[in-house]
Amino acid sequence: MTMRSKIINTIGSIAALLVVLTVFFSIRPDAFLRRNDAAVTQAEVEAAGAAVSFTGKKAGADIPRVTGAEDFMARYPFEQFTVEPVNAVPTGVYELARWRSSTAVVGHRTRNYSQATTNRMWAMTGYNEYTIIEFPDGTYALALFDRGLAADLAKGKAVTLPISARAGVNTYAKPYLQNICAEYGADLENVVYAFDDGWYEEHSGRILLIRLGVTAGVIVAGAVLWAFGDGLLKRKKG
Repeated sequence: MTMRSKIINTIGSIAALLVVLTVFFSIRPDAFLRRNDAAVTQAEVEAAGAAVSFTGKKAGADIPRVTGAEDFMARYPFEQFTVEPVNAVPTGVYELARWRSSTAVVGHRTRNYSQATTNRMWAMTGYNEYTIIEFPDGTYALALFDRGLAADLAKGKAVTLPISARAGVNTYAKPYLQNICAEYGADLENVVYAFDDGWYEEHSGRILLIRLGVTAGVIVAGAVLWAFGDGLLKRKKG
């Protein structure tokens, strides 16, 4: 194999790896699995009582809308509402998903996961990114919600968050978030939390399998195309 061929193969392998990683982490099986979920109404929330949480479930049209930071901070902890942000700013700070255990047994060893990180690669699975959301009145707050919705907001799409609640910020994440919260005037102690922890704990295994299956399909398709292109190139040289 010539040096040029080695370089081409190396570049191709790196590009393929980047494509595979992009595909794996851009797949949103949770959105697909929840596509038929019915919206929860305020009447259902009131009938269930304060002891029942609907956080992370699809918000009905009559769920109270929080329109500013003052309104948000006036909410009782775990009081249920929704938000229609006008913008979202990624912070690059991630907390360990609240439905995930901080330890895992791998073989005969116990692996400990960081409670918070700024390492994007490390955070690609099992972590949620803190986002700064802009309320309709121009004020800001920290939020934790699906990355796909954050991407939709970045594209200028109208987004209604799932039913949310005022929750505390991960203690280990606060030092990383301090500067960006100061920049936007967002409270460092409270976050708009919009995940259904119980649902994700139950379906995390299925979500991983779907991601792996789709990614494997992309790898196989890529290998076939690579072999086909390589064969054409060799025939031309011959």
